[in-house]
Amino acid sequence: MRIMAFDYGTKRIGLAVTDPLQIIATGLDTVHPLDIIAYLKKYLQTEQVERFIVGEPKQMDNTPSQSAIHVRGFVNLLTR
Repeated sequence: MRIMAFDYGTKRIGLAVTDPLQIIATGLDTVHPLDIIAYLKKYLQTEQVERFIVGEPKQMDNTPSQSAIHVRGFVNLLTR
């Protein structure tokens, strides 16, 4: 099964996915945040995904960046 990774942004979400053996990850698409759930529903009808990974935005001193609150909201949306 595949692993899907998300790079969340307020204007676009970058998606990457591994091959079925989880050896290589490649960029899949960029999607508007309002369209992400519909995109995932369609994608998951044809591909099996084992887990989601969401990038955690950090400052150079390893503290959460200003966009971290948006990412947490996105993670909550994914867990529903």
